[in-house]
Amino acid sequence: MSLSALATSAATQVPVSTRPVRAIGIDLGTTNSAVAEVLVTPDTLGTPVARCIDVAQQTSMGPQLHTLVPSVVAVHDGEVLVGAGAKDLRARVGDFNLQLHRDIFWDCKNDMGVRRTYHKAPLGYQSAKEVGGHLLKFLNDAAAKGDGPPSSMTVVTVPASFQTAQRRDTTEAAKLAGIDLAAGALLDEPIAAFVDYAFTHGRDTLAGITEPRRLVVFDFGGGTCDVAVFELRPPQAGDSAGIGVAPLAVSRYHRLGGGDIDRKIAVEVLIPQLLKQNELQSRELNYRDKNERVIPALLGCAESLKIGLCMEIARRKGFGRYEQEREKLVQKNPGVYQCTLLNKKVLRLQSPTLSAVEFDKVLHPFMERYMLHPRETDHFMTCSVFAPLQDALERAHLQPGDVDLCLPVGGGALIPQVTEAVQRYFHSAKILRFDDSEQIQTAVAHGAAWQALSLAVHGRGLVRPVTGASINILSASGPVKLIADGAELPYPADGDWAESNRLMVPKTSLSAAVPLRVELRDGDDRVLMWETTRLRPPVSKGDPLRLRYRMDVNQVLHLRLERLVGDESVEEYQLTVENPLTSVVNPNAQRDELLELEERMRTKSLSMEQQLELLDQIADLEIDLGRYERALHWLSILNRKKPSTSVLHRMALVAGRSGDHEQEESCYREAARLSPRWNGPLFNLALLQRRQGRLKDAIDSIDAAIAIESDPPSLILKAELVDKADQPTKARDELLEQAFAAFRPLVVLSSFELVWYEAGAQLFGDDERKQSVAAERRRRDKLPTPGPSAGGGLLPDTKNEIARRSQ
Repeated sequence: MSLSALATSAATQVPVSTRPVRAIGIDLGTTNSAVAEVLVTPDTLGTPVARCIDVAQQTSMGPQLHTLVPSVVAVHDGEVLVGAGAKDLRARVGDFNLQLHRDIFWDCKNDMGVRRTYHKAPLGYQSAKEVGGHLLKFLNDAAAKGDGPPSSMTVVTVPASFQTAQRRDTTEAAKLAGIDLAAGALLDEPIAAFVDYAFTHGRDTLAGITEPRRLVVFDFGGGTCDVAVFELRPPQAGDSAGIGVAPLAVSRYHRLGGGDIDRKIAVEVLIPQLLKQNELQSRELNYRDKNERVIPALLGCAESLKIGLCMEIARRKGFGRYEQEREKLVQKNPGVYQCTLLNKKVLRLQSPTLSAVEFDKVLHPFMERYMLHPRETDHFMTCSVFAPLQDALERAHLQPGDVDLCLPVGGGALIPQVTEAVQRYFHSAKILRFDDSEQIQTAVAHGAAWQALSLAVHGRGLVRPVTGASINILSASGPVKLIADGAELPYPADGDWAESNRLMVPKTSLSAAVPLRVELRDGDDRVLMWETTRLRPPVSKGDPLRLRYRMDVNQVLHLRLERLVGDESVEEYQLTVENPLTSVVNPNAQRDELLELEERMRTKSLSMEQQLELLDQIADLEIDLGRYERALHWLSILNRKKPSTSVLHRMALVAGRSGDHEQEESCYREAARLSPRWNGPLFNLALLQRRQGRLKDAIDSIDAAIAIESDPPSLILKAELVDKADQPTKARDELLEQAFAAFRPLVVLSSFELVWYEAGAQLFGDDERKQSVAAERRRRDKLPTPGPSAGGGLLPDTKNEIARRSQ
C-alpha cells in the first residue's frame, strides 16, 4: 500500500496480524528533538493516529513534561541531564564553571561526520555521535515507558544535507542508544515532514491530483535549512497503488537555521544592552568571555524573545495592524539574566528587550534575495534561506513559478517574515500549512513514526528514493547509459552489482602506463565527475574493461572498473561518488577544515615546527572566514610560541579589520621594534593615523619609515600627508618627483606598487602617467588566467566504436 493510498483512499485501514504493532519515530534535531509513536492493534479501525510523547525532563524546578526536548546534554554534579534541565544549565555556564564540549554539549549534531573529538569530556561523551547516542537513548527510553507493546520498528531522521559520514555517525549513535536501524530506517527530514502532512491533511490536498504536481518542502529548523523538491505523480490506468512520489532534488545546506538567528540576536541586540547596563565598553569583553560565557548565557533569552515577538507579529498581522504598530512593537523578558565571566566578574542583564525593528535588522541577511553566499563572523554565521531554495530549483530544472505546492516546516516556519517571503517567492504555489505551531515542530517525528509503521507492516518505506536523471559513463563514441532516469534505489534492487561489458582499452602500450579517463555525465550531458586512472603496461588496444556499479538508497554511487585478460581481472579501479545527481553545497567547508586542524592540534604529538605550521593555517582560515577575534586569538598563541614581526604585522591588520585600532597600533609598533630594518609596520601605522586624522603622527611615522627605506610608495604617502597638512606645494612635488624617479617600469610593478604609482599621478595631476596606468591595467586584464582543467586521459572505447574503426 503506497503513501497516497494510505492518505487518500477511503479504505485506509492498515492490514496487520493478530499482534499489535508499535512504531516509533525520532526526530534528532540540532536545537530540539522529539519522539512520536503510532500504535495499531487488531481492533484498530480507520487510519491510525501518530502522537508525540510527552517526555519527562528533570530541571531545577522539578520534572517538566513536554513533547519538545532541547538537544542539550550536561554532566554536572555527578548527574547527567538531558533536555530542559541541561538547557537551563547552559544559561549558567559561568556560575557552575561549565565548558562547551567538556561537561555540557549542544549543537553537536553539526559535528556528525566530522573528525572531531571532545577531548576534555568524560568517557562516553567524547564525540558528536556519543552525545547523540545519549539523546537518542533518552528519547527511546521515554517511548519505552509509555503504554502499549514494545517497539516493533524505530526510524530516526537526518537532515537532507547529511552525507555518508554523517549518516554513518547517526547510525552508530543509534546503536549506542540500543536502537538497531533497519534498511530504510534513516529518513530525510523533509520527506518525513511531507509524509506527516499527507497523513494529517493529505486527503484534501492529494485526492484531486490528476496530473504531475511539483512540491517543495522547506524545512527551516534550528540547525539546518533543507529544501526537497518532489513530483507527485497521479496513478496510471489500472494502477491501484495511488499517487507516486518522485524526489527530484534536495539542497544540501547545513549549519543554517534558527539557532543562527538566536546567536545574532544575542550578539547584536542583547550584548549591547548588557554592556550599557553594566557601564562597559565593547572592548572590555574579550573573545573567550563572549563565546564561552556571555553568548551561552543569553541564547535561551534570545530564543524566547524571538518566539514571543513572532507570536505578537503574527497576531497583529492577523488583525491587519502590524505595519502601523511595527515601530512601537517591543518584546520584553522580565527578570534578571546573569553572566559570570572567566575572571568571576558577574554581569547582569535586567529585563532584556527585542523590538520588531531590531528583529527585522537581524533577519535581513537571512532574507536576502541576491546575496546568497554564507557570511561568517566570530560568533555567528548568516546565509539567506533563498540560497538552498534556489539551489534545489536549479537542480530540479525549475523556476519558482513552476512549483505547485510548498510545505514550510520547522521552527523557522513560525517566523512570519520567513513564511511570507517564501510565499512571495513561490508566487503560483499553494502553501500547505499545519494547524498549529506544535504540529509544525513535531511533523518530522510524526513522519518518522509513519515510516516506521510502513516498514514494520509492509517491509518497505512509504517514499522510496529514485534517481532524478540518468547516469552515463562517457566513451570515445559517446555516453553509455548505466542507470536510467527515475530508477528506484537501491539500484540494482537487490543491492548487488550491475555490470556493463561495452568498454575497451583505447590504446596499446608495452612500456608506459595508459591514462584512462573515467567521466560520468547525466542525461543533459552535464559532467557529474571525472577522474583519471592509469592502466599498467603492457596493455593492448581493445582489451575488454568490465564496469560494475551500484547506487544505494543514500544516492552513493559505487564503481569498479576491471581490465580483463582472458577471463581474469588483472587490475581494478574503484571509485565512490556521493550524490552525483544532487547539488552538494557545503558553505562550511573551511569551517570543517578548521575543526580538523584543531583536532590535529589537540590529539597529535607534534613538533614545535608542526605546531607553528598548524597555528598559521588555522589563523589564515579564521581570517578568510572573517572571524577576526578568533584569528587574533590564534595569532597571539603563534606569536607567544615564536615571536615574529610578520605575525605581529598580521595581528595588526586583523585588529584593524575588527575595528580595534588601539590594538592595531600597538602591534605595528611592536613589529617595528622587532624588525628595525623593515619599514612595512611604520608605513601601515602611518596609514592608520592618516585614517584617524592624526596628520602630525602620520608624518612622524612615515618619516621613520623613509629613514629605513626611501621606497616610492612611502614617498608618495608622505606627499599625500604633506598635501593634507597644507604644507608648501614645492615640498609635495619634490617628494613625487623623487618617487617617480625610483619606480621601476610599469610592466614589472606589483599590484601594490601600481596602486601607489596611480595615487602619485592623481596627486601630481599627471594625465600622461594616469593614462599609462590605465593602459597597463587593460594589458593585465587581458592576460589569460588559469581555468578549470578540461580533464586528462583517454576516454575508453566501446565495442561499437572498435567495430566501426575496423571497417
